[in-house]
Amino acid sequence: MAALVGAIAAPAMAQQPATGDADPIVASVDGTNIRQSDIAALITTLPQQYRDIPMQMLFPALLERAIDGELLQREAKAAGVAEHPEVKRRVERFRDQLIQEQYLTDQLEAAVSEEKVKAEYEKLREQAPKAEEIRASHILVSEEATAKDIVRELDKGADFEALAKEKSIDPGAANGGDLGYFTAEQMVPEFSAAAFELAPGAYTKEPVKSQFGWHVIKVADRRDVAPPSLDEAREQIRAELAEQEARRILAELRAKATIERFSMDGQPLPPQSETAPQTQPKTQPK
Repeated sequence: MAALVGAIAAPAMAQQPATGDADPIVASVDGTNIRQSDIAALITTLPQQYRDIPMQMLFPALLERAIDGELLQREAKAAGVAEHPEVKRRVERFRDQLIQEQYLTDQLEAAVSEEKVKAEYEKLREQAPKAEEIRASHILVSEEATAKDIVRELDKGADFEALAKEKSIDPGAANGGDLGYFTAEQMVPEFSAAAFELAPGAYTKEPVKSQFGWHVIKVADRRDVAPPSLDEAREQIRAELAEQEARRILAELRAKATIERFSMDGQPLPPQSETAPQTQPKTQPK
């Protein structure tokens, strides 16, 4: 029974006047309006795998759930369920949780300013080690002897792109074996070790063996990797600053409080040094 109630119960649908097409009325139960925003709110209660499904597909089932929820809530209120001690206890617990989260959100939004984000971005950019990437092409074959023949053809002046199109078994053979730009970490170690030793325009004089076969590699260009822009890094920086601030707030609160711990059977536990848990805060600055 609890599972059935959980599956169909929904928050109360407020009795409001129509507000226009921005939030249209999608059902009415004895004059109580159910709006599109109510259906959207129900989507947020679904498991993650369902939340990315377009609302149009979920709408019929969720509309019926919202109607059932309104009917159940009406009957429950009439029966005085709102005064049930367990309901009051759970409402109070949920209220406390909302208050905690809102307090932390307010503190983080006030502390993690755009100026702090910019300052942290500049600091990280200055401290970040320079990274390099290259643009290279390769010809992949299954036999070492074939790869050596290709090197000899290149030594005689053969066109690398034409040979890649003709002989490479790599899926990128059609575009001359071009791999685009990449960093050393993006390729298997033996491939990167050989490729990053080459100057632009040079090719490997000895075939390079990897788990995929034998490679002949040619480098077209080298350049420093541009750091992410402030816009690209902003959200991650805000999240990290918010986590630091949340830990600071909790550590400060713990330091002011007298905290006693007990085991599961109620026995006192030895005191411990109070530090904030190393966890991501549930709320982040918007």
